[in-house]
Amino acid sequence: MKLTQKEINKRMIEWRNLKKMYANADHRRSALKQENKTLQQQVAELTPLVEKLKLRIEELEREKFRNNRDSRKKSKVLPKCQKTKKAERSNESYRRPLPNPEAITDEVVINVENCPKCGAKLVNKAEHIHYVEDLRKKEDSLKEALQIIKVTIESAKCKVCNTLVKPMDIPKQKVVIGENLRQMVVFKAIYMGLSYTETQKSIFTEYGISFSNGQIVNILEGESKLLSPYYEKIVSDLADEAAHYDETSWKTKSMGDTVSEGNYCWVKVGVDSNKQLMWFGKSRGKQVAEDLRGKKANSKGVSDDYGAYKNMFDFHQLCWAHPHRKLRDLAQSSELTPEKLKICIKAYKDFKKVYSDAEKLKKQLLVTGFNGEKEHKELENRFLEITTPNRQDPEKLKTIRKRLKERKDRYFTFIQYPELPLDNNKAERKIRKIVLKRKKSFGSRSQKGADTLSILYSVILTMTEENPTKNFFELYKEAATLGKVN
Repeated sequence: MKLTQKEINKRMIEWRNLKKMYANADHRRSALKQENKTLQQQVAELTPLVEKLKLRIEELEREKFRNNRDSRKKSKVLPKCQKTKKAERSNESYRRPLPNPEAITDEVVINVENCPKCGAKLVNKAEHIHYVEDLRKKEDSLKEALQIIKVTIESAKCKVCNTLVKPMDIPKQKVVIGENLRQMVVFKAIYMGLSYTETQKSIFTEYGISFSNGQIVNILEGESKLLSPYYEKIVSDLADEAAHYDETSWKTKSMGDTVSEGNYCWVKVGVDSNKQLMWFGKSRGKQVAEDLRGKKANSKGVSDDYGAYKNMFDFHQLCWAHPHRKLRDLAQSSELTPEKLKICIKAYKDFKKVYSDAEKLKKQLLVTGFNGEKEHKELENRFLEITTPNRQDPEKLKTIRKRLKERKDRYFTFIQYPELPLDNNKAERKIRKIVLKRKKSFGSRSQKGADTLSILYSVILTMTEENPTKNFFELYKEAATLGKVN
């Protein structure tokens, strides 16, 4: 069949249109292919970041909303807590102890003579004694506790030299606050950790005495000056002792020409003692850490892996508990894929076992004559195996492995000095009081106030924790006496 010219022209037009359409389709296909490649590269770059952000959000949620103890019970990774058999207690251990005869202040005798039913005389009487521990009535306790002393000071002039003679300085104010009441303010605001408002309400409720915020500030500042010699003694004693170090946030405002030195509080706690230094209103810089440490020669320190502590000590023991907690949280994550979670669980269990064996080795090294060279070498090899990276490691686990490997030697300082603890928990427990105080007071109103707290907290916490069985006010008077003597 021969095509007509008209049909040929028609088919040529269709062919040209198809050719043009295929060219456009081919161009679009190439563009989509390039776009897909670019998107795949972006996804590959963003996947670790998304994973990192998900883990960070999970960590924040855990700290803010979740009860860690409950989450550990539900965890399939952590072993279930085994209930230890409680020691049997006698019935007497659940009862309040009998008071000393000297401590009895009042006595009440309730007699019975006749039968309430028939009025007959009662026989075979027996006494049943018990004790009631109570407080005196509010009005009685106020009268007994509150003491107002009228003080008359004579002054006179010398006829010979015209000198005005006074046996003591005359206060500018007509009404001043006594020594015992000042100590009570320190007890409430520092030892009990109350805010200024809570201190005001507590003292007014108990003794009927009112304070202003300014008066509390002045009292604390004055008492800090009195306790300064005791504070300097703590600084001197801790200079030669191995110590724990940690820091937490503490807002400090600038006031007038005095600029805040920083918004952190540092703590230094002795390894062998309960002496402690608290430095409020400092920056988080390395220079502050070095000033807190004092002389470097033969210095020993236990801390977390914060950069300011790097190369700060001659002998530095890093805390094992910090990476242990990080690996545990990763092993419990719900944001990781099953493959990555399996890797994290293995890393956590391996580290936990090495940590446990390190504790055992440390105890053995404290035994005289034990040489743990073989055990040390084996422990280091197992530690290095944990730091070996895996291609499927999540970014956070890669970072943990890398930091453990870089700082391996500092985790094994206890081999040379077995008296150094493997964790920094002692400093973290001490700093807990500061965290609770921060939640109530929100920091310091000036650098001067922060410096006042540094002295008061260092002295109060040291003297009370080194003498847990003694009364606070007895200890305080001893500490204040040191300042009066000097």
